[in-house]
Amino acid sequence: MSYSIFEQTMVDMTYSEIEEVITKEGCVLLPVSVVEEHGPHLCTGTDIYLTQTICKKVSLRLKELGLETVIAPPFYWGVNSITNGFTGSFEIKPETMITLLLEILGNLKKWGFKKIVLFNFHGDFVHIKTIIEAVCKAYTEQKIGVYFINDTNLFTQLGFIENQPYLIKVMMKTDTKTIDSKYIDIHAGAIETSWMLHRFKELVNIPLLHTLGPSHTTQRDLRQWTQGGEGAKKITPLGYCGNPADVDLENIKIIEKNTIEAYSQTIFDFLNKIK
Repeated sequence: MSYSIFEQTMVDMTYSEIEEVITKEGCVLLPVSVVEEHGPHLCTGTDIYLTQTICKKVSLRLKELGLETVIAPPFYWGVNSITNGFTGSFEIKPETMITLLLEILGNLKKWGFKKIVLFNFHGDFVHIKTIIEAVCKAYTEQKIGVYFINDTNLFTQLGFIENQPYLIKVMMKTDTKTIDSKYIDIHAGAIETSWMLHRFKELVNIPLLHTLGPSHTTQRDLRQWTQGGEGAKKITPLGYCGNPADVDLENIKIIEKNTIEAYSQTIFDFLNKIK
């Protein structure tokens, strides 16, 4: 099985093939995630692999709906403000991330792309706010047709209650968000472990996985954990928050299917509305 992060992206296309997508007024899908530790059982590329997977599936679904798409090279130099105390979690400054994103978006505009949608499945709020800031600057100052798609509830948590022209809000089904577990599952727990087993089994240390116990992280612990650094590392010394052993491959397939359908339909409806 191939798991190249560049598979089905612009990287594997010739410039003339990219130009053909532009002539068809195709939409660019841009995965924006990170490389960070995901416990002793998952690879550091977990977030970008899963974000890229969703992009590829959404791209195929949008083409079925009649919308031409192309996937940009995945962006993985994002912000790790929580896991930055661990080896493997690249610590990139928000201003550096914004500068690089703006230059990438500027190139896409220069080539003739008029619609660009950013995807992210990395839960760090600083990272997400940085994406929003970059998209806002690109949209309002550089007049780039760029949009960031994410869960409506997440935007609400971040204070983005009013509609913004560059934010695409997805209303997810209740069964799309979790795998049943007795433990708080936020990072490298049951959900991400199940998803990686489903899509990238070769990158999961399965024998080790079954020896891991739950992190027993509490809501009070999370207040310290979200501050990052050595304090966060004390809360989750093995680098995961949840119970990786609560694997549920059947439920993760439902979660993935619902996510792909919700994102695809929302993008399709949004872009048709702003024509």
